[in-house]
Amino acid sequence: MMKNFCLNTWSRAGLTAVAALALNACAPGQDTPTPTIGVNVSRYLAVGDSYTAGLSAGGLTLASQQYSYPNLLAQQLRGAQADATFSQPLLAAGAGSGYFSLVDFTAQGFPRTRRVPGPAVRRLVINPAACGGADTIRLLTRTDAPGTLPQNLGVPGLRLAQLQVANLGNEINATPTGNFNPYFERILPASDSRTYLKVVTDAAASATFFTYFLGLDDLMPYLRSGGQCGTAPNSTLTNTLRNNAKVVLDVLTAGGRPGIIARLPDLNTLPLLRTGRGLSLQKRLQATYGDNALLYIEDPFGSGVAQPITDDEYVLATVLPRIGQPSPVLVGTTTMMLPYGRDVRNPIRDADVMDFDEMNRVNSVLNSYNTELDRLASVVYKMPIIDASKKSSTLDLNGAMPSYVGEAISVGGVLYSAEPVRGNFFSLDYYTPTPRGNALIANAFISAINKAYQANIPAIDVNSLPSVAQ
Repeated sequence: MMKNFCLNTWSRAGLTAVAALALNACAPGQDTPTPTIGVNVSRYLAVGDSYTAGLSAGGLTLASQQYSYPNLLAQQLRGAQADATFSQPLLAAGAGSGYFSLVDFTAQGFPRTRRVPGPAVRRLVINPAACGGADTIRLLTRTDAPGTLPQNLGVPGLRLAQLQVANLGNEINATPTGNFNPYFERILPASDSRTYLKVVTDAAASATFFTYFLGLDDLMPYLRSGGQCGTAPNSTLTNTLRNNAKVVLDVLTAGGRPGIIARLPDLNTLPLLRTGRGLSLQKRLQATYGDNALLYIEDPFGSGVAQPITDDEYVLATVLPRIGQPSPVLVGTTTMMLPYGRDVRNPIRDADVMDFDEMNRVNSVLNSYNTELDRLASVVYKMPIIDASKKSSTLDLNGAMPSYVGEAISVGGVLYSAEPVRGNFFSLDYYTPTPRGNALIANAFISAINKAYQANIPAIDVNSLPSVAQ
């Protein structure tokens, strides 16, 4: 059973936001009030991408779907409205896309992982010329009820920029260079050409309440590749995201349908970046090795001259176990084994770093998109938004995603931080949540619902959930 959670002590980081999540005062022996809500939540519809779908540790499994934040939220809403239902496109037990599991930690404290492959699938499609190397698309089994759209419309890898792409979930497009999403396909009947917008429109026809948390997957391919792959952040992408958000939200809010809109979190809250922030990483390595060696990165402009890292650059967390490890480098006519990144002759590759310019470009898109969501929520739709700003009238979603590795919040005596794995919030892919992280996100939505819709939905006891989904 899910219960209220009590907050003990916390550090400066996240204090305001965590306090906002304390929906009910916690005291020994306190009775939990009967949950109530002032809106109809009998048919809750969740619209989003990887986070909404329940992706965790780099994969989608039956367990990770069951711990998705919309499913956790739906369970709490059911306490206030007994006839509330919520359906997801569940995978069969043992099926899924594969995921990362923990092998061990390096001497520097960085996790090493291995990929657990998914079981047999209907078909594999390989694009040998994909950015960053060959890419394999796995066509998964469809949901058991492909003729009925689920209420969780979270689709891993779905880009808001693909909102009106026909055949995105049609196997006809499952070619090496086709515009195809296998997770979208599995919730549709065979040969279905509907766009994601049309699916949202069809599902919204019977919905009474919604959550919107979409757009992060438009930025993640660029981020995860060190700025090498994905759609380049520019004014065109900015305008596409802003315009498409309004198109979707016009559908979701039609007829005055209530809901909650969520902004995207700051990207440097994700351990994919935060763990490898330039000077902090350099200091951590110096302490481990007992020296004063600097970290060097390739010149992002291609001059061939290595440069010392600054605090404006982020080494991707996925490559941190390799930093400092000897690797072969041709120096003149001699091949030498030099520590990766800790010798000026063996700098960290540009593809392993998000540099100052790349961060500026991607943050410009994110900030403009979030600003547009603010405008739509407050001016156009007059509805609540989970806001990363510090305005006292809103909730800081980044408080549910602790901003700094060295800072933490304590929830019921358990520490939560942005440190991957050990911090309880983020999974082994360095950006998607654990079940406990999903519960904190669900609690952020619950707090917003309680404030906006005359409700007293209890928060989830996050510590009662496991720290891994697989």
